[in-house]
Amino acid sequence: MNHTIRIEPEFRGHGRCTYSYRCSCGAYGYGSRSRGAAEAAGREHQRKQGVR
Repeated sequence: MNHTIRIEPEFRGHGRCTYSYRCSCGAYGYGSRSRGAAEAAGREHQRKQGVR
């Protein structure tokens, strides 16, 4: 299975924004304070699934 990660911003109001990742397999992670942190979490998910 191909695990494709998509980063999505979530606007919390008052200028605050968090980022989440969604994988094509249905996995997700949320609440990262920066886009880079969400991308790192997505890469970690891919690594655990054996995707290089």
